[in-house]
This record gives sequence, structure tokens and C-alpha cells, in this order.
Amino acid sequence: MTIAQKLNPTNRYSTLKGPTVPWGYKVNKVDPQLLEPIEEQLEALQLAEEYLRESSYPEVSRWLSEYTGRTITPMGLWKRIKTDKRDRRRYAEQKCRVAQTEVQGNVKTQTANY
Repeated sequence: MTIAQKLNPTNRYSTLKGPTVPWGYKVNKVDPQLLEPIEEQLEALQLAEEYLRESSYPEVSRWLSEYTGRTITPMGLWKRIKTDKRDRRRYAEQKCRVAQTEVQGNVKTQTANY
């Protein structure tokens, strides 16, 4: 599993949805509607999530901007972290519901056979 898949399991950032390119991605040269992950920036974003446990959003956004060379505001970082966490939580809940449905389906099938 790549860092892009780990941070973005729902493929929210697979296509361009507005005029702004999401932080950690770049526009595909062949198809301008598709986005390509920038691994270095996504790895730095993952580190930034860990640093946020000890530091503030302004400090971490300043570090991210200096480390990667691409600017991000504290509010932009907050929105990105919040959105990514929400997507990962929803993806995990969805996987759990699918697994529960499969188990219940298997139980109903087995009881119908008897």
C-alpha cells in the first residue's frame, strides 16, 4: 500500500474537483483532470500529523512549507488533516459494515440450508 492510498483510501484526490490542486498532488500532464500524488509531500504530511500532537498548526505548517517548498497555511493544514481523518474513519466504518453484512449473510444462508 502506497502512502497515497494510506492517507487517501477513498480516492478523494484522484480527480481535480475545482480550480485548486490539493496539497500533496499535482496535475497529470496528459489529462489535466487527473491528479498524481507527490510522495515526498505526502510523507511529510504524515509526519506533520505526528508533529501536531506536540506542536501547533502554525508551527507545523511553517515546517511543512520549508521542508517541501510548497506553501500551506495553518487553516489549510487543519482542513486537510480533518478531511483525511474523516475519510479514513468513514472508510474503516464502511469496511466494518461490509464485513458484518457478509457474516450475517453467511449465517442466514447456513440456517436456511438446515
